[in-house]
Amino acid sequence: MSIYQIKKGQKVQIMFYAGSKKQIIDTYIVESDSDRLILAFPESKKEFIPYLVEGTEIKAFIYTYTGIIIIDSIVFDSPFDSQIVIEYNENQQVIQRRKYTRIPFNMDFFIQKEDGNIKTKTVDISGGGIRFISQTPLCANDNYKVQLRLTFYKKMIKAEGIILKKRIYQENEYVLEFTIIDEKDRNQIIQECKEAEKKQRKTSF
Repeated sequence: MSIYQIKKGQKVQIMFYAGSKKQIIDTYIVESDSDRLILAFPESKKEFIPYLVEGTEIKAFIYTYTGIIIIDSIVFDSPFDSQIVIEYNENQQVIQRRKYTRIPFNMDFFIQKEDGNIKTKTVDISGGGIRFISQTPLCANDNYKVQLRLTFYKKMIKAEGIILKKRIYQENEYVLEFTIIDEKDRNQIIQECKEAEKKQRKTSF
């Protein structure tokens, strides 16, 4: 996995010690540089700012489409104006891959834009993201809020994600990589994929 998979909007968990107690805070990438990440620091965690002064050693867990990049890092700029800057070394990264079952999936998929929602159709789905067809052109690396249902009678799943565009896809085909999704919703998708995989195995024998 390349460090170039690190993109704006991705979830980053920072782990550090507050006294003798380990703490983990969820943040999100605002901007990335060759050796630094600017992260959105939650207002609700201001009590931990004294433990995140410049030079503090932390561990960062960066959630990408194909896995988690785990990096030993230090605080470059302590939290200020709801942001924290951390420094990292690409050579220090450790990869924990996540393998998601991907299944064909045909359902309406809504992308939220300022000028109105875009209704698209899914091609396939996994716990990491959704491949879909859109007649409205979309730009790679743009971040969107999205909604979909796994079935007509289930609750709408809401998430956020970043658009990926690969050469192997058709012109109007895209992937949305989840950057923010409730883990219950992600698990629901994973379970749906597992059930579909079981049915496929049964019919193949």
